[in-house]
Amino acid sequence: MRQLFLFPSLVLAIASQAQPYVIGDRTIDFFDATRNRTITTDLYYPGVAAGGDVAVATGEFPVLVVGHGFVMGVGSYANFWNYFVPKGYIVALPTTEGGFAPDHAAFGADLAYVAQALQAANVDGASPFFGHVAAASALMGHSMGGGASVLGAAGNASIQAVVSFAPAETDPSAIAAAANVLVPTMVFAASEDCVAPIADHQGPIYDALTVPCRAFVNILGGGHCYFAESNFNCSFGELTCGPDLTISREEQHNVMNDFAGLWLDHYLKGDPQAIVAVLDSLGSSTRVQTEYSCLSTSIAERSALEWSLSPTIANDRIVLSDVPGRALARVCDVTGRVVLLPPLVSAGSTVEVSGLPSGVYHLVLVVNGAPSVRPFVVVH
Repeated sequence: MRQLFLFPSLVLAIASQAQPYVIGDRTIDFFDATRNRTITTDLYYPGVAAGGDVAVATGEFPVLVVGHGFVMGVGSYANFWNYFVPKGYIVALPTTEGGFAPDHAAFGADLAYVAQALQAANVDGASPFFGHVAAASALMGHSMGGGASVLGAAGNASIQAVVSFAPAETDPSAIAAAANVLVPTMVFAASEDCVAPIADHQGPIYDALTVPCRAFVNILGGGHCYFAESNFNCSFGELTCGPDLTISREEQHNVMNDFAGLWLDHYLKGDPQAIVAVLDSLGSSTRVQTEYSCLSTSIAERSALEWSLSPTIANDRIVLSDVPGRALARVCDVTGRVVLLPPLVSAGSTVEVSGLPSGVYHLVLVVNGAPSVRPFVVVH
Protein backbone atom coordinates (compact mmCIF):
# COMPACT_ATOMS: atom_id res chain seq x y z
CA MET A 1 0.00 0.00 0.00
CA ARG A 2 1.10 3.55 -0.60
CA GLN A 3 1.87 6.01 2.15
CA LEU A 4 0.27 9.41 2.51
CA PHE A 5 2.10 12.54 3.60
CA LEU A 6 0.42 15.87 4.24
CA PHE A 7 2.87 18.68 3.58
CA PRO A 8 2.94 20.83 6.74
CA SER A 9 2.84 24.10 4.82
CA LEU A 10 -0.31 23.09 2.97
CA VAL A 11 -2.00 21.79 6.12
CA LEU A 12 -1.23 25.03 7.90
CA ALA A 13 -2.49 27.09 4.98
CA ILE A 14 -5.81 25.26 4.98
CA ALA A 15 -6.13 25.32 8.78
CA SER A 16 -5.52 29.05 8.84
CA GLN A 17 -8.67 29.60 6.78
CA ALA A 18 -10.89 28.27 9.60
CA GLN A 19 -12.39 30.49 12.27
CA PRO A 20 -11.48 29.51 15.85
CA TYR A 21 -15.09 29.09 16.97
CA VAL A 22 -15.88 28.44 20.62
CA ILE A 23 -18.00 25.39 21.48
CA GLY A 24 -21.64 25.57 22.42
CA ASP A 25 -23.61 22.48 23.34
CA ARG A 26 -27.17 21.34 23.83
CA THR A 27 -29.24 18.15 23.79
CA ILE A 28 -32.21 17.71 21.44
CA ASP A 29 -34.73 14.88 21.17
CA PHE A 30 -35.38 14.29 17.48
CA PHE A 31 -38.51 12.29 16.69
CA ASP A 32 -38.70 10.03 13.67
CA ALA A 33 -42.43 9.64 13.09
CA THR A 34 -42.01 6.89 10.49
CA ARG A 35 -40.37 4.66 13.11
CA ASN A 36 -42.14 6.15 16.16
CA ARG A 37 -38.68 6.63 17.63
CA THR A 38 -37.08 9.36 19.71
CA ILE A 39 -33.37 9.94 19.06
CA THR A 40 -31.78 11.85 21.91
CA THR A 41 -28.75 13.65 20.49
CA ASP A 42 -25.94 15.64 22.06
CA LEU A 43 -24.92 18.52 19.82
CA TYR A 44 -21.75 20.59 19.81
CA TYR A 45 -21.59 23.63 17.56
CA PRO A 46 -19.95 26.99 16.93
CA GLY A 47 -21.50 29.19 19.59
CA VAL A 48 -21.67 32.90 20.34
CA ALA A 49 -20.04 31.85 23.63
CA ALA A 50 -18.83 28.61 25.15
CA GLY A 51 -21.34 26.65 27.20
CA GLY A 52 -24.70 24.95 27.28
CA ASP A 53 -27.72 26.09 25.28
CA VAL A 54 -26.00 29.18 23.90
CA ALA A 55 -27.02 30.63 20.54
CA VAL A 56 -25.30 29.42 17.38
CA ALA A 57 -22.61 31.69 15.98
CA THR A 58 -23.29 33.68 12.83
CA GLY A 59 -22.96 31.56 9.71
CA GLU A 60 -24.00 28.20 8.25
CA PHE A 61 -22.08 25.10 9.24
CA PRO A 62 -21.86 21.57 7.81
CA VAL A 63 -23.10 18.67 9.94
CA LEU A 64 -21.12 15.66 11.17
CA VAL A 65 -23.23 12.89 12.71
CA VAL A 66 -21.04 10.57 14.79
CA GLY A 67 -21.98 7.05 15.89
CA HIS A 68 -20.50 5.79 19.17
CA GLY A 69 -18.85 2.42 19.75
CA PHE A 70 -20.33 -0.60 21.52
CA VAL A 71 -21.20 0.28 25.17
CA MET A 72 -19.25 3.52 24.80
CA GLY A 73 -21.02 6.72 25.78
CA VAL A 74 -20.92 9.71 23.47
CA GLY A 75 -18.75 11.50 26.03
CA SER A 76 -15.87 9.34 24.83
CA TYR A 77 -15.73 11.37 21.62
CA ALA A 78 -14.77 14.78 22.95
CA ASN A 79 -11.79 14.63 20.59
CA PHE A 80 -14.24 14.86 17.68
CA TRP A 81 -16.05 17.98 18.80
CA ASN A 82 -12.96 19.64 20.23
CA TYR A 83 -11.33 19.45 16.81
CA PHE A 84 -14.19 19.93 14.37
CA VAL A 85 -16.37 22.55 16.07
CA PRO A 86 -13.63 25.22 16.18
CA LYS A 87 -13.16 24.57 12.43
CA GLY A 88 -16.81 25.44 11.81
CA TYR A 89 -18.73 22.15 11.98
CA ILE A 90 -21.80 21.03 13.90
CA VAL A 91 -21.10 17.67 15.58
CA ALA A 92 -24.13 15.55 16.49
CA LEU A 93 -23.87 12.39 18.59
CA PRO A 94 -27.03 10.26 18.91
CA THR A 95 -27.09 8.53 22.30
CA THR A 96 -29.28 5.60 21.21
CA GLU A 97 -28.28 1.91 21.22
CA GLY A 98 -25.87 2.24 24.11
CA GLY A 99 -26.72 -1.08 25.77
CA PHE A 100 -25.35 -4.60 25.53
CA ALA A 101 -27.83 -5.71 22.85
CA PRO A 102 -27.74 -2.87 20.30
CA ASP A 103 -29.90 -2.85 17.18
CA HIS A 104 -27.37 -1.98 14.48
CA ALA A 105 -29.98 -1.32 11.79
CA ALA A 106 -31.85 1.09 14.07
CA PHE A 107 -28.62 2.86 14.97
CA GLY A 108 -27.67 3.33 11.32
CA ALA A 109 -31.16 4.72 10.63
CA ASP A 110 -30.76 7.05 13.63
CA LEU A 111 -27.54 8.50 12.22
CA ALA A 112 -29.18 9.09 8.84
CA TYR A 113 -32.28 10.62 10.41
CA VAL A 114 -30.36 13.08 12.58
CA ALA A 115 -28.51 14.34 9.50
CA GLN A 116 -31.85 14.93 7.76
CA ALA A 117 -33.41 16.49 10.87
CA LEU A 118 -30.61 19.03 11.18
CA GLN A 119 -30.97 19.95 7.53
CA ALA A 120 -34.68 20.49 8.19
CA ALA A 121 -33.83 22.60 11.24
CA ASN A 122 -32.17 25.13 8.97
CA VAL A 123 -35.60 26.22 7.71
CA ASP A 124 -37.50 25.72 10.98
CA GLY A 125 -37.98 29.07 12.67
CA ALA A 126 -38.52 27.36 16.03
CA SER A 127 -35.18 25.55 15.95
CA PRO A 128 -32.06 26.99 17.60
CA PHE A 129 -30.26 25.97 14.38
CA PHE A 130 -32.57 27.98 12.13
CA GLY A 131 -30.48 29.57 9.40
CA HIS A 132 -27.24 28.01 10.66
CA VAL A 133 -27.02 24.61 8.91
CA ALA A 134 -25.12 24.35 5.63
CA ALA A 135 -26.53 22.03 2.97
CA ALA A 136 -23.81 19.45 3.57
CA SER A 137 -23.68 16.48 5.96
CA ALA A 138 -21.45 13.49 6.65
CA LEU A 139 -22.04 10.29 8.57
CA MET A 140 -19.17 9.22 10.82
CA GLY A 141 -18.60 6.72 13.58
CA HIS A 142 -16.23 4.53 15.55
CA SER A 143 -16.27 0.73 15.80
CA MET A 144 -19.96 -0.27 15.98
CA GLY A 145 -20.83 3.33 15.12
CA GLY A 146 -18.48 3.16 12.13
CA GLY A 147 -20.32 0.12 10.83
CA ALA A 148 -23.63 1.84 11.54
CA SER A 149 -22.47 4.89 9.56
CA VAL A 150 -22.07 2.61 6.55
CA LEU A 151 -25.57 1.19 7.12
CA GLY A 152 -26.98 4.72 7.35
CA ALA A 153 -25.16 5.82 4.20
CA ALA A 154 -26.29 2.90 2.03
CA GLY A 155 -28.66 4.23 -0.61
CA ASN A 156 -28.63 7.64 1.10
CA ALA A 157 -28.30 10.44 -1.45
CA SER A 158 -28.92 13.23 1.08
CA ILE A 159 -25.40 13.16 2.58
CA GLN A 160 -22.12 14.24 1.01
CA ALA A 161 -19.46 12.02 2.62
CA VAL A 162 -18.70 9.17 5.02
CA VAL A 163 -15.73 8.89 7.39
CA SER A 164 -15.57 5.75 9.54
CA PHE A 165 -13.00 4.97 12.24
CA ALA A 166 -12.19 1.29 12.76
CA PRO A 167 -15.67 0.36 11.50
CA ALA A 168 -16.80 -3.03 12.76
CA GLU A 169 -18.96 -5.52 10.91
CA THR A 170 -22.60 -5.27 11.98
CA ASP A 171 -25.86 -7.20 11.75
CA PRO A 172 -27.18 -6.47 9.15
CA SER A 173 -23.84 -6.47 7.39
CA ALA A 174 -21.94 -3.23 6.94
CA ILE A 175 -19.75 -5.08 4.45
CA ALA A 176 -22.77 -5.83 2.27
CA ALA A 177 -24.16 -2.31 2.74
CA ALA A 178 -20.88 -0.72 1.61
CA ALA A 179 -21.63 -1.64 -2.01
CA ASN A 180 -24.63 0.69 -1.85
CA VAL A 181 -22.91 3.73 -0.36
CA LEU A 182 -23.30 6.65 -2.76
CA VAL A 183 -20.78 9.23 -1.53
CA PRO A 184 -16.99 9.59 -1.15
CA THR A 185 -15.87 7.45 1.78
CA MET A 186 -12.77 7.40 3.96
CA VAL A 187 -12.15 4.29 6.08
CA PHE A 188 -9.68 4.50 8.97
CA ALA A 189 -7.97 1.48 10.48
CA ALA A 190 -5.21 0.94 13.06
CA SER A 191 -2.46 -1.58 12.42
CA GLU A 192 -2.55 -2.92 16.02
CA ASP A 193 -6.35 -3.19 16.23
CA CYS A 194 -7.07 -6.56 17.82
CA VAL A 195 -10.68 -5.72 18.74
CA ALA A 196 -11.91 -5.31 15.15
CA PRO A 197 -8.99 -6.55 13.03
CA ILE A 198 -8.51 -5.03 9.61
CA ALA A 199 -8.77 -8.37 7.80
CA ASP A 200 -12.24 -9.05 9.19
CA HIS A 201 -13.73 -5.57 9.39
CA GLN A 202 -12.26 -2.44 7.77
CA GLY A 203 -10.58 -4.29 4.90
CA PRO A 204 -13.74 -6.03 3.64
CA ILE A 205 -15.81 -2.86 4.14
CA TYR A 206 -13.36 -0.83 2.07
CA ASP A 207 -13.07 -3.51 -0.61
CA ALA A 208 -16.86 -3.65 -0.96
CA LEU A 209 -17.16 0.07 -1.68
CA THR A 210 -17.94 0.93 -5.28
CA VAL A 211 -17.94 4.72 -4.98
CA PRO A 212 -15.49 6.33 -7.39
CA CYS A 213 -13.70 8.20 -4.60
CA ARG A 214 -12.64 6.24 -1.54
CA ALA A 215 -9.62 6.15 0.75
CA PHE A 216 -8.24 3.65 3.26
CA VAL A 217 -5.97 5.04 5.99
CA ASN A 218 -4.16 2.54 8.22
CA ILE A 219 -2.54 4.27 11.21
CA LEU A 220 0.71 2.48 11.99
CA GLY A 221 1.15 1.49 15.62
CA GLY A 222 -2.35 2.66 16.51
CA GLY A 223 -5.12 0.85 18.32
CA HIS A 224 -8.86 0.40 18.25
CA CYS A 225 -9.65 2.47 21.34
CA TYR A 226 -7.27 5.30 20.47
CA PHE A 227 -9.79 6.63 17.94
CA ALA A 228 -11.74 7.93 20.96
CA GLU A 229 -10.91 9.32 24.36
CA SER A 230 -10.07 6.93 27.18
CA ASN A 231 -13.03 4.62 27.87
CA PHE A 232 -13.07 1.80 30.42
CA ASN A 233 -15.24 -0.60 28.41
CA CYS A 234 -13.20 -0.19 25.24
CA SER A 235 -9.87 -0.37 27.05
CA PHE A 236 -10.90 -3.49 28.97
CA GLY A 237 -11.88 -5.23 25.73
CA GLU A 238 -8.62 -4.20 24.11
CA LEU A 239 -6.52 -5.47 27.01
CA THR A 240 -7.98 -8.95 26.60
CA CYS A 241 -6.33 -9.24 23.18
CA GLY A 242 -3.10 -7.41 23.96
CA PRO A 243 -2.39 -4.86 21.21
CA ASP A 244 1.20 -3.82 20.53
CA LEU A 245 0.67 -0.06 20.52
CA THR A 246 3.65 2.07 19.51
CA ILE A 247 2.06 5.53 19.31
CA SER A 248 0.12 7.62 21.81
CA ARG A 249 -3.58 8.41 21.76
CA GLU A 250 -2.71 12.03 20.98
CA GLU A 251 -0.56 11.00 18.02
CA GLN A 252 -3.39 8.86 16.66
CA HIS A 253 -5.83 11.74 17.05
CA ASN A 254 -3.45 14.00 15.15
CA VAL A 255 -3.40 11.58 12.21
CA MET A 256 -7.19 11.28 12.26
CA ASN A 257 -7.60 15.04 12.29
CA ASP A 258 -5.13 15.62 9.46
CA PHE A 259 -6.81 13.20 7.07
CA ALA A 260 -10.47 13.42 8.05
CA GLY A 261 -10.28 17.19 8.36
CA LEU A 262 -9.02 17.61 4.81
CA TRP A 263 -11.47 15.07 3.40
CA LEU A 264 -14.43 16.83 5.01
CA ASP A 265 -13.16 20.31 4.19
CA HIS A 266 -13.29 19.31 0.55
CA TYR A 267 -16.55 17.37 0.38
CA LEU A 268 -18.54 19.46 2.84
CA LYS A 269 -16.95 22.90 2.44
CA GLY A 270 -15.81 22.69 -1.19
CA ASP A 271 -12.14 23.43 -0.47
CA PRO A 272 -10.24 22.33 -3.61
CA GLN A 273 -6.84 22.51 -1.90
CA ALA A 274 -7.91 19.92 0.64
CA ILE A 275 -8.49 17.11 -1.84
CA VAL A 276 -5.22 17.90 -3.58
CA ALA A 277 -3.42 17.46 -0.25
CA VAL A 278 -5.06 14.07 0.41
CA LEU A 279 -4.71 12.60 -3.07
CA ASP A 280 -1.41 13.97 -4.32
CA SER A 281 0.89 14.20 -1.28
CA LEU A 282 1.89 10.54 -1.25
CA GLY A 283 5.01 8.60 -0.46
CA SER A 284 6.71 10.41 2.41
CA SER A 285 4.86 9.63 5.65
CA THR A 286 5.91 7.03 8.19
CA ARG A 287 2.65 7.46 10.13
CA VAL A 288 0.22 5.63 7.85
CA GLN A 289 -0.28 3.33 4.94
CA THR A 290 -3.08 4.14 2.55
CA GLU A 291 -4.89 3.03 -0.54
CA TYR A 292 -7.14 5.33 -2.51
CA SER A 293 -8.98 5.63 -5.76
CA CYS A 294 -10.66 8.71 -7.13
CA LEU A 295 -11.94 9.69 -10.54
CA SER A 296 -9.06 12.01 -11.21
CA THR A 297 -6.41 9.46 -10.29
CA SER A 298 -6.14 5.71 -10.07
CA ILE A 299 -9.67 4.46 -10.63
CA ALA A 300 -9.31 4.49 -14.40
CA GLU A 301 -6.17 2.38 -14.11
CA ARG A 302 -7.73 -0.43 -12.11
CA SER A 303 -9.50 -2.12 -15.00
CA ALA A 304 -8.55 -3.02 -18.56
CA LEU A 305 -12.17 -3.03 -19.78
CA GLU A 306 -12.45 -1.55 -23.26
CA TRP A 307 -16.08 -0.45 -23.21
CA SER A 308 -17.14 2.92 -24.61
CA LEU A 309 -20.06 5.33 -24.56
CA SER A 310 -21.53 7.71 -27.12
CA PRO A 311 -22.11 10.51 -27.60
CA THR A 312 -19.57 12.03 -25.24
CA ILE A 313 -21.50 15.30 -25.40
CA ALA A 314 -25.16 14.49 -24.77
CA ASN A 315 -28.38 16.20 -23.83
CA ASP A 316 -30.73 13.27 -23.23
CA ARG A 317 -29.06 9.84 -23.23
CA ILE A 318 -25.85 7.92 -23.80
CA VAL A 319 -25.43 4.44 -25.30
CA LEU A 320 -22.89 1.87 -24.11
CA SER A 321 -20.80 -0.38 -26.36
CA ASP A 322 -18.51 -3.38 -25.79
CA VAL A 323 -19.60 -3.96 -22.19
CA PRO A 324 -18.57 -7.52 -21.19
CA GLY A 325 -21.69 -9.09 -19.69
CA ARG A 326 -23.78 -7.17 -17.19
CA ALA A 327 -22.25 -4.42 -15.08
CA LEU A 328 -23.12 -2.19 -12.16
CA ALA A 329 -23.30 1.42 -13.39
CA ARG A 330 -23.04 4.72 -11.55
CA VAL A 331 -22.98 8.29 -12.84
CA CYS A 332 -20.85 10.66 -10.74
CA ASP A 333 -20.22 14.37 -10.73
CA VAL A 334 -16.72 15.81 -10.80
CA THR A 335 -16.31 15.39 -7.01
CA GLY A 336 -16.97 11.65 -7.16
CA ARG A 337 -20.47 11.87 -5.67
CA VAL A 338 -22.99 9.45 -7.17
CA VAL A 339 -25.81 11.41 -8.82
CA LEU A 340 -27.52 8.68 -10.85
CA LEU A 341 -27.94 4.93 -10.34
CA PRO A 342 -28.95 3.25 -13.59
CA PRO A 343 -30.02 -0.41 -13.52
CA LEU A 344 -27.50 -3.09 -14.49
CA VAL A 345 -26.18 -2.38 -17.98
CA SER A 346 -24.75 -4.39 -20.85
CA ALA A 347 -23.65 -3.73 -24.45
CA GLY A 348 -26.26 -1.56 -26.15
CA SER A 349 -27.79 -0.27 -22.91
CA THR A 350 -29.05 3.30 -22.84
CA VAL A 351 -28.53 5.56 -19.84
CA GLU A 352 -30.97 8.46 -19.54
CA VAL A 353 -29.15 11.65 -18.50
CA SER A 354 -31.71 14.29 -19.45
CA GLY A 355 -32.49 14.95 -15.78
CA LEU A 356 -28.91 15.95 -14.95
CA PRO A 357 -27.86 19.62 -14.98
CA SER A 358 -25.41 20.65 -17.66
CA GLY A 359 -21.86 19.76 -16.69
CA VAL A 360 -19.06 17.19 -16.70
CA TYR A 361 -19.83 13.67 -15.43
CA HIS A 362 -18.24 10.25 -15.26
CA LEU A 363 -19.89 6.91 -15.91
CA VAL A 364 -18.36 4.20 -13.73
CA LEU A 365 -18.88 0.51 -14.54
CA VAL A 366 -18.02 -2.23 -12.06
CA VAL A 367 -17.51 -5.69 -13.56
CA ASN A 368 -16.34 -8.53 -11.30
CA GLY A 369 -15.37 -5.97 -8.67
CA ALA A 370 -13.14 -3.96 -11.05
CA PRO A 371 -14.25 -0.36 -11.74
CA SER A 372 -13.45 1.68 -14.83
CA VAL A 373 -14.59 5.14 -15.82
CA ARG A 374 -15.45 7.17 -18.92
CA PRO A 375 -16.14 10.93 -18.91
CA PHE A 376 -18.98 12.65 -20.73
CA VAL A 377 -20.62 16.06 -20.83
CA VAL A 378 -24.30 16.95 -20.50
CA VAL A 379 -25.42 20.05 -22.38
CA HIS A 380 -29.01 21.33 -22.41
